[in-house]
Amino acid sequence: MSFTDNKGSEARLEKKRKGGFWLRKWDSIDVTIVFLFLGIHILAICAPFMFNWGAILVALVMEVITTLGVTIGYHRLLTHKSFKIPKWLEYIIVYCGVHSCEKDPIYWVSVHKYHHMYVETEKDPHTPKEGFWFSHMGWLFDNEYIAAKAGESRSGEYSNVPELKAQWFYRFLHSTWIWHVVSLAILLYILGGFSYLAWAMGMRVVAINHFTYFVNSVSHTWGERPWNTSDTSTNNRWVAILTYGEGWHNNHHTFPKSARHGLEWWQFDLTWEIIKFLETIGLATDIKLPTEADKERLKTSDSHVNVYEDSSASSGPTWSDYFPKTAPSARKLEFVQPKEGPSTRAPSLEFYSSSSLDDDNYGASK
Repeated sequence: MSFTDNKGSEARLEKKRKGGFWLRKWDSIDVTIVFLFLGIHILAICAPFMFNWGAILVALVMEVITTLGVTIGYHRLLTHKSFKIPKWLEYIIVYCGVHSCEKDPIYWVSVHKYHHMYVETEKDPHTPKEGFWFSHMGWLFDNEYIAAKAGESRSGEYSNVPELKAQWFYRFLHSTWIWHVVSLAILLYILGGFSYLAWAMGMRVVAINHFTYFVNSVSHTWGERPWNTSDTSTNNRWVAILTYGEGWHNNHHTFPKSARHGLEWWQFDLTWEIIKFLETIGLATDIKLPTEADKERLKTSDSHVNVYEDSSASSGPTWSDYFPKTAPSARKLEFVQPKEGPSTRAPSLEFYSSSSLDDDNYGASK
């Protein structure tokens, strides 16, 4: 269902824009997310005042496990089908991702597929063209607006993930994910008291969430652009460290189906190392990686161009090309097309077409 063909979506979208962020009508999902978000942040603020080495250790271990549940399970496996693993292992890894408090797999994968399909256009769910705040977290609190942007006939339709909606496990998580999170919070409180709750739920979830949001905001704003893409995605090493490899975002937007995001030996990508380990013990198969020919075809003339910090290094766009001095209103989307240049040419459609998210014809398979 396309954005432009759906008159109902366009009407809802225009109504949302006119209402603004705060004055619009808030539905029950948006209100729930706001209160959940505030509650988790209040817990995180309390954590430093309840210093407890046991709680900190539990939080760190859970941070690694639940983050990998998102990066391995939600992202590289379910969204991009970068590799295959047995169904029982898939469900375990994805279930760990549920406890990152980034909602359920059906929602997460649907949003991310739309991001790649409509990257940095008005249909992109968290386009940076609506501002840093919106791309970082503002989009989370307007469920109806995000659905209308993507052209869904109603919020909660998720028409682009039929393969997940067909599986009972993912339907179950979609309707119950919040209760799994609440159950974990209760268990942590029973085991270690409020300090465990503050560190292993509050501080951990706040860290995971904002690190993930950095990929949408920071990694579309600051960093290096070694590849020819039509968007502003960048490789940001600090975001990559915090997200176990997800911050090599220009790499990812160039080769979205690649199981490896840190394509250079020095690019830290813990998620890829885990996938390699699973392959070594025979659990991961059909691993997709870009070929050397793919890399050569899409490489920029300067492999370390930063279009924002060193505009003289490239004939590509500058900051003002993307964000004009006369800013658009908070909800009306106005876009400036980047100038032609070596850092703005789009890859071939095999990487960016909607079908490329679902087919198996990508680069090299191990």
